[in-house]
Amino acid sequence: MIQPPMLKIAPLPGTALLVSLGALLALVMVGACAEAGGQTQPPPELKIQSITLDARRAPAPSVMVGLRDMGVTHVTLVQFGFQPGHDVPQVRMHTDADWFSENDRGIRALARQADSLGLGIILKPHIWVRRQRGSDQWRDDIGFETEEDWQAWEADYRAFMMHYAHLAEEIDAAMLVIGTELANAVRTRPAFWRSLIAGVRAVYDGPLTYAANWWEEYEDVTFWDALDYIGVQAYFELSKEDNPTASMLHEGWKPYKETLKQLSEHTGRPVLFTEIGYRNVPFAAAQPWRWPSRDDLDNVAPDDSLQARLYQVFFESLWHESWFSGAILWKWKPGAGRRRSNLDFSPQNKPAEQVIAHWFTRSHPDLPMTSPR
Repeated sequence: MIQPPMLKIAPLPGTALLVSLGALLALVMVGACAEAGGQTQPPPELKIQSITLDARRAPAPSVMVGLRDMGVTHVTLVQFGFQPGHDVPQVRMHTDADWFSENDRGIRALARQADSLGLGIILKPHIWVRRQRGSDQWRDDIGFETEEDWQAWEADYRAFMMHYAHLAEEIDAAMLVIGTELANAVRTRPAFWRSLIAGVRAVYDGPLTYAANWWEEYEDVTFWDALDYIGVQAYFELSKEDNPTASMLHEGWKPYKETLKQLSEHTGRPVLFTEIGYRNVPFAAAQPWRWPSRDDLDNVAPDDSLQARLYQVFFESLWHESWFSGAILWKWKPGAGRRRSNLDFSPQNKPAEQVIAHWFTRSHPDLPMTSPR
């Protein structure tokens, strides 16, 4: 069985300490049953149970408390570096961004609050490629014609990542993601990534991963052996059928599960879904990656039941696998209401929220089954 790397663990005050003691007691009881010849099954391995927090303003303390109470173990924060175009070798940092969960001041404040609740913080930097009129530009297309431009981009990207490596060490982050969906740069410049990983490890002593896209990327990464987790942005197409049943969705997971398992066995690294989420829309199983648009508000009816079913089948399909280390769900917005216009990835105030809380609290019997509001 593949053993996941040790995460940085924050002190466990209050309720979180009860969780730890409860888990220890469960292990002792299992051992006693085994000695007595009983057939009690050991408790499931603890997974990374994270959600991405997207906070424009400083969230009320109750937000983080609510996440802890629904079984979240790690809060993931996204930071952005901005690039003028996919072929422009320039990455600009905005460490004082207006968005609270993205700027350094907000990250430090959220890390202190998480630490007080026994939660870990995961930092996950992204590159945002500014779209030019009349063209779609994505970070997976970043690439350059000349060696000079590649080296200029790599210098900027290294400075960008090293800033967050130092910040991760400062706040004692549980994990750092060294890049997100940069498929062309990963395939074209593997030596750069190994050098970057070595540089990051020189200043940050926690576990590392890279967030590879599910589509034509994660199998092509050549440096998984230098990282601690195989990170996958898991927007896998599961069914093209209208209103697919749970059985159909289970079938949809099978080929992806086999590929992920084989990759984990080959590399000796566990799989972590660095991003997975579903919208409450009828096409969520066929196009889980599809971003909300203004047209959706007029033309798409909400489908809360499908969103909940997709989460349920995800947990049923993968949560018991020894090579699977957990997931970062996309995403949580403090103060999100229940509106018809809320056809987005947030599970808040929808049936999917209760599905997530159920699975996240299964291995934490001391936690109340409550959901943040």
